[in-house]
Amino acid sequence: MEQMNKYYRMVIELFKESLTSVNRVNSDESLRVLTEIEKAITTARINNQPLDELYQLKADVELVRALNE
Repeated sequence: MEQMNKYYRMVIELFKESLTSVNRVNSDESLRVLTEIEKAITTARINNQPLDELYQLKADVELVRALNE
């Protein structure tokens, strides 16, 4: 659960940055967050853990990245 909170905070920070930076977000940071969430998805898949929340967070980060292209 603590790990999921970490991912939620990272995504929230990206959204906050996007809103406060005239809809711009640091592409390096958003890529770092996306990569970390993708690693968490792989780990969860290997350990047969739930994936739904991680996939939703991944979709949120991809949305932020798409809005900033």
